[in-house]
Amino acid sequence: MSIKLTVMDRRLEKKLSSLRERIRKLDSALVAFSGGVDSSFLMRICREELGEKAVAVTALSESYPRSELSVARRVAKIIGVKHVVVDSGRQCADVRSARATARGCNVYSTMKGIAMRMRIKNVLDGSHRDDASEKGQSFLNARHSGIMSPLLESNLSKAEIRLLAKEFKLPNWDKPASSDCKGKARMPAKKPAMAKSYISLIVPSARLQLKGEIACIIVGKRSMVALARRIGTIRKKMGSFGFSEVMLKLSS
Repeated sequence: MSIKLTVMDRRLEKKLSSLRERIRKLDSALVAFSGGVDSSFLMRICREELGEKAVAVTALSESYPRSELSVARRVAKIIGVKHVVVDSGRQCADVRSARATARGCNVYSTMKGIAMRMRIKNVLDGSHRDDASEKGQSFLNARHSGIMSPLLESNLSKAEIRLLAKEFKLPNWDKPASSDCKGKARMPAKKPAMAKSYISLIVPSARLQLKGEIACIIVGKRSMVALARRIGTIRKKMGSFGFSEVMLKLSS
């Protein structure tokens, strides 16, 4: 499927081409599939480039809400990919090796074991540029396990992935992440008025939703890519106003 982006998004189109080329070089791929926008978009591209050699695997664990499974199944069906669901928590409980216990049993080790049994050579996850800058535990676990991250390798940010997912008409393109705009409120930020003034200077048409220390910038498609390229600077500035998290979201 060929997606034609606007002239303003030529750089994003190049990133998409880079992603396709990376996937095309793989013999086969197992995608760690949560049903979120990142893994769904990656799965869509893998399905287009590798056909039946691309498989989605959802690993159930204590940290994965069971309510998300129905979403993952629905999206996998829409994409038309084989979807395997495993209980990684049960597999971890069966580990007897002291060495394995010391390392810890995570979702990615489960994925690699399944890939080996299915004779799939590559395990991919939906880590992207923002994950690399934040260095969360899931991202670090993936790196330790030797998981490939084509979205990150193609330098795609969360905002850019959402934009592309919308272009591909994925139903979960605007699905909030666990730390997205609807996340749990923390202590109130100290300078909300200054934050709003700062964002309005960058993009006058942007809307800013504030919840505790979380700031969600809601913009149209034309402004999304430009803001995504400056997200590092924006987060630093917003941090000076008391916000610990900054999210970009496409206006509906």
